[in-house]
Amino acid sequence: MPRSATSRGQWTAPLWSLAFLVVLAAAPAAPAQRGHRESTVPTKTSPRFLAAFREVVAVPSRSTVRIRCDDQVAAFGAVVAADGWILTKASELRGEILCELHDGREFPARIVGVSGPYDLAMLKIDANGLKPVEWRDSTTAAVGSWVATPGMNPEPVAVGVLSVAARKITGMELARRSSSGGFLGISISPAATKDGVKIVEVLPGGAADKAGFEEDDVIVAVETKRITDAESLFKALQTTKPGQTITVRVKRSSEEVVLHPTLGKRPADRADFQNQLGSKLSEHRTGFPMVL
Repeated sequence: MPRSATSRGQWTAPLWSLAFLVVLAAAPAAPAQRGHRESTVPTKTSPRFLAAFREVVAVPSRSTVRIRCDDQVAAFGAVVAADGWILTKASELRGEILCELHDGREFPARIVGVSGPYDLAMLKIDANGLKPVEWRDSTTAAVGSWVATPGMNPEPVAVGVLSVAARKITGMELARRSSSGGFLGISISPAATKDGVKIVEVLPGGAADKAGFEEDDVIVAVETKRITDAESLFKALQTTKPGQTITVRVKRSSEEVVLHPTLGKRPADRADFQNQLGSKLSEHRTGFPMVL
């Protein structure tokens, strides 16, 4: 049983990245020879560049699984136990699930468990003798290292450079980064209070403004969920959707006020713009408790 599993029907997700990224020590590139034109330098997506990482992904690619949903390619997965346990991205799963192994065999799969915060799903197929992926602690990866994502082919799916060390994301930054959930339109104090979460700014025209929230209000509950800190507020809002009307209890001076904001959609930022410059990305790509 992999370290991520606690039983056949109950498991906890690891803090490692699902992509089981292969990390190499970064080395400075050799200086280009004089007289060579810039066009001779391979790009990160060129076959010539990707071929240089064949040896790096050769072993982890044997633990890679292609996930198909209703006969459409949905995601990659990782074999985590030899008897058919596979870890993959939960939000991409729908309909009839089929797992294609590295050797070309295909097996129908069933979902055994899901971790919402990490967007992971554990699948089970009726197969044995599979090669489990070898996990590494992502916190040991040095900034500047090469990062290669293995796929089904000899070449990696993608290659990049680790620009920021692995870290835990909490509270304020989680709320800022998350693209899921409804948008309340407030700024909160990072300092903890004994009653809940204090509002330091109400964004004009936002859901909170329209519903009558005020600065210095202390949010004590969202629906039936008790709010004790920024983390609990984020988690409560992450389960909501834009356009949804929710019940929020706030403490205002010496009285408790019940408000009913209709949540909006998070405004686009620079990261959203940059994401549109590449290929189609996953619907759930931000708001994770830990990132590499």
